Formats: sequence, C-alpha cells, structure tokens
Amino acid sequence: MAQACEPVSVTDRSKTNTTSYPDLLHTLVWNAIMDNATDVHLHCVDDGLRIIHRVDGVITPKAVLPAREGRRLLNQLRSAAGLSVVRTFAPLEGQLAWRDEDATWEIRVTLTPVRERESVHLRLLNVPRDNWDLSGLGFCTADRERIASTIRSLSGLVLVTGPTGSGKTTTMYGLASLMDLRTTTTYSIEDPVEFRLPYAQQIEVDEQHGLTMHEGLRTILRMDPDLILIGEIRDKDSAIVAARAALSGRLVLGTVHARDAAGAVDALHYLGVPYHIIGSSLRMVIAQNLLRQICGECAQPRELDETETDTFARFGVSAPKELLHPGSCAECGWYGYKGRTGIFEVAPIDDELGAMISSGTQQNKLSESLRAKGVRSMAQDGLAKVAAGITAMEELFRINAYSRCDEPVRAVHNTQPVEAPVG
Repeated sequence: MAQACEPVSVTDRSKTNTTSYPDLLHTLVWNAIMDNATDVHLHCVDDGLRIIHRVDGVITPKAVLPAREGRRLLNQLRSAAGLSVVRTFAPLEGQLAWRDEDATWEIRVTLTPVRERESVHLRLLNVPRDNWDLSGLGFCTADRERIASTIRSLSGLVLVTGPTGSGKTTTMYGLASLMDLRTTTTYSIEDPVEFRLPYAQQIEVDEQHGLTMHEGLRTILRMDPDLILIGEIRDKDSAIVAARAALSGRLVLGTVHARDAAGAVDALHYLGVPYHIIGSSLRMVIAQNLLRQICGECAQPRELDETETDTFARFGVSAPKELLHPGSCAECGWYGYKGRTGIFEVAPIDDELGAMISSGTQQNKLSESLRAKGVRSMAQDGLAKVAAGITAMEELFRINAYSRCDEPVRAVHNTQPVEAPVG
C-alpha cells in the first residue's frame, strides 16, 4: 500500500509561515524545511510519487504518495513555480519562495522528462545569509588566521576546491566577508547566484542571451573591481582571465573541482593555464568536504579498535581514549547526526611553493611540501574532529576521507587542536 505524507494542519502552519501554497505543495515544502533538507527529489514510480530528502548530505526516502495525489502535487508545483502544466519533453526550471517569521527560503525547481515520466528536483536555499563567520563553518583558529592574512593582501588568486555539495560557495562568501565590502568594489559572476552577498554586484550567467562566464569576467575587469568572485572556474578562457586578473593586483576568489590543494593546481593546468602563471598568481588553496556532526544528545562512547588506533598514528593525530558513536533520538530526528561541519586543508602558497608550481612539480611532491610546512590534510583535520567528539569515525569512511592515505605522516605538531563548532 502506498504510504502518504504525514499531514500538516493549516492551523499549525499559519503560526510560523506567511507563504500560501495549495495543500499538498504546502505540506511538501513544510516537511522538507522541518527536516532540514537541502534537496527534495520527486520520482514517478509504478505505485505513485516517491518523495526523497537529502539531509546533511545523505539521501533519505520519506514517503510515496498515491498516483492521484502525486499528479495533483506535480500540477500544484508546476503552477506555483511558473512552469507549463502541459507535459513537455524539454527540461524546465522555475522558482518558489517560502517565508516565515525568522527566515526566507528560495526554492529552485528543476523538472526533467525521464522515460515515460518526469523527475523533479527542489533545491532549498535559506536566504539571506547575514553571518558568513568562518568559525561557524568549522575552520580552526590557526586556519582562520592564515586565511585572514591572505585576504588582507588584497591581491592574488584564492581557490576553494572540493566535490559538488561540499560548501565551496559558502566558504567563498565567508572569505569575501573578511573584507569591508562597503569600501570595496566587489563583483561576482555565478551560475546561478546562490546567495545574496551584501554590497556586492552579483552577475548571473545567461548563455541564452550571450552572457557567458568568460564574457562576464571580461566585463567585470572593465568595472574597476577590487574583489572578484567566480562561482566556478570551468573553462580555459575563464581560468586564464581569472589568473591574469589576480596578477594585475585584484583579489580573485574562485572554486574548482579537485580533491585536495595539490589537485587544484593540476585542475587549473588541465583547463589550459600554464604552470608559471598559476605559480605566480596563486596565493592560497582551501580544499574541503562536509561531515555530519554527531548528535550530542544520543551519542554513545565506545573504545577504539586496533585499526582506528593505527589510523590516528599513521596520520600523526593524537588518538582519544574513546570515540563517540551515533545513537538515535528525537532531537536529531532519529538520524544520530544533527548539522554539518567542514574538514579543510588550508594551504597558503609562499614563494617556495609558487616556484615549485611554476616548475610543474608533481602532485605528490607538492603535497609532501605542504605537510612539511605544517599544512594539515583533510584526513588529519577530520581525525582531529573525531577526536574532539564533533563527528564520528564512520563519517570519515563515508566520504572517503582516506583517499590519499599513502601520504607520509608529518610531525604531530602539524595537527593543531580543534575547537568545538560555533552556534
């Protein structure tokens, strides 16, 4: 039998919400927000419409609506998002807004045809974001100080790298917020603009009307910018313009896809930027990923096994006497985790590293030099957060944090202590 979504009464909703949508759509969005979901997937299946949430980065099936109610929900969604209610064989994009007393959500809707059916994705963005404090993202004091020193130099290229959904844009905005944007000419080029950044002029890519990432960057350079933010550097022309802008005295913040700091260098090179330009322009790379924070209400202590003890030793991180294992309680919605934090590799690029990059030094040699200079890898940062009780060992395995476990272990003094998350 098909499982229906739990109903939410209109009376309950009206206490906190000022947005009015038809009943099924209202319940869908409300349940997603109450579940702290960042994404909602609607899949047409034989027995109805399957509803799936992504919570703290993990896919969680929620319910299956009967086919009739599923069709009604999709029609309500199409209408509210400004999409054609007539079945189409082309992807469609629309947008919803949800407001309550404390916050506003922008909800991006993407509908795409699949075999004999359609699939819908909703991306929930909590806006506006007034607080981009790096400590709340999981950066330790030493890394925040390194970042602030680099940003204060007001020139050069700073890259944020990581997989899709790892919080790169949030970190990039956090870096920008370290500057006084009221006295800085700030432009961004993004596809799409995900958050509003106060005092910044934000440009959204619109290739249908000729506004590509490259053309947007070229235009920004004619606007007397002090600070340029690039949502994602993904083609040769944009990469070269970004690097040359950094060499001309601007501060350029951008994101690329790579799994660590050394990999970000090769990612730029693969796009067509010569190593000598990368070495001359690059000032810092921040590699990151997101981990779920363990719920403090239901976490259970346990002893380390032999493999875990060896892992801490191998990465040069002091092992705790015990680890926390996720439990299950109402506070965390029975997930065992509540919220997310980042693990980071914050790599300042000094003259010596810049020279190595310019000469085309291999990734593994560059990584070794970073460790020798006291730069902690993401695996080391993750283990330090496990030792501090912020996350669980299982989370590091889930995101494959040991993908570079052949790194040589450096001195334990490279693994500075981790503060508890803020907020």
